[in-house]
Amino acid sequence: MQKRTAATVVAAVVGMWALGWTLGSSAGAEDPGPVVPRITDPPEAPVPATGSGRDPLTPTETTRARELALAGLTAAGPGGPTDVTGAAGPELLTVRRAEGDGTARRAEVLGYDYRGDKLIKVAVDLTAGRVTGTFAATGMQPPATPREVATAVDLLWRHDLGDLMRERFRQATGAAPATVAELQPGAQTYTGEPCAVHRCVLLLLHRPGEPYVDLTDLIVDLSAGTVVRLP
Repeated sequence: MQKRTAATVVAAVVGMWALGWTLGSSAGAEDPGPVVPRITDPPEAPVPATGSGRDPLTPTETTRARELALAGLTAAGPGGPTDVTGAAGPELLTVRRAEGDGTARRAEVLGYDYRGDKLIKVAVDLTAGRVTGTFAATGMQPPATPREVATAVDLLWRHDLGDLMRERFRQATGAAPATVAELQPGAQTYTGEPCAVHRCVLLLLHRPGEPYVDLTDLIVDLSAGTVVRLP
């Protein structure tokens, strides 16, 4: 009887000790400890509508310069400049800050007139909100815009020489592209013959993870809307 009672007491003590240890451990695990302050990025300051001095053009100024420059050119009528799609108004190439007299904010808007194959520069006084001059020149070919590159790829894809392009992909990579969407394009302007006056590009095409395919003899004439092969 005494042995049984002693055993019961020992078992109870051991059980209580185990229960207490378990509860103590659980309580300790749930303690979050001291609060550590977090470092967060400061809120972005609002972009001013107007820059000053030699600051780059703000998004608002860029939009305003484009609107002022294109307003008159787009409304020039049937004989006015056209863009790469044939729509009224020149193909917008770039908008950049121009040097001024130190007080006025000025911009230069560059566009390409596909009807006359001319580069157009429009000088804009952003402070006064008006165009101060429009200039045109031939034989000057700034880099192509993404829309011009996309147009050139589409022209090559649909042209008879597109079959040659697809065959070169097959030879170089083992498979011809099934759709134009597979291609990752780049381009550089081409000013040699027969594109001394027309706006032409040489396409740089590849698929993700694959090398570029040699297409240096295929020139896309954006002005004429066609593709030519160099001898």
